[in-house]
Amino acid sequence: MRATPMAIARSLSILGHPLVVVPVAVVTLVLHERTSSAALIVSVVCGIAGAVLAYSFWQVRRGQWQHVDASARAERRSLNVFLALVLLLAAAVAFYQLPGPGLSLGLLLSGLLIVAVMLASPWVKLSLHASFAAFAVLLLWPLKLWYVALASVAAAGICWSRVALGRHTIVEVLGGSVLGGLFGACFWLLLRPHG
Repeated sequence: MRATPMAIARSLSILGHPLVVVPVAVVTLVLHERTSSAALIVSVVCGIAGAVLAYSFWQVRRGQWQHVDASARAERRSLNVFLALVLLLAAAVAFYQLPGPGLSLGLLLSGLLIVAVMLASPWVKLSLHASFAAFAVLLLWPLKLWYVALASVAAAGICWSRVALGRHTIVEVLGGSVLGGLFGACFWLLLRPHG
């Protein structure tokens, strides 16, 4: 692969990281919907992203990981376990402490999405980048079509980048996308009876 496409793939992979994609989707959704608790929701989501980044840097600093992207299998496993626990715990706290079910449901489904990817890992290394990109597309579903179209193009670019960088196969990004899309659809299917 030539230098320019590889640089584009790296940039898309970094910008398409779940710690970027999900907060951007959540901010877009809560601001567009003019959610009364938007500041609280954004603070919680960004706080979780910050905790995950801190955990990743701590693992590198103490010599447990080679790089914050957790590329090695053991690194990915410890990151995914940590992330799933943080998301599921945050979902429980949000359920009992915050008004409205949206944030707790989103956190719960995000944690369960990671658990599902981990459970599939003995057979296939599903892409979390692709999973959360598709999840984000579905989070934006009730907004204007151009939001969803733009997010879909971004998700396709993220999937391409993961394959181009050799991090995943086409099957792994497609499988991750389908799984993330299903979880994103579940968000709205489960939330609507309450909203």
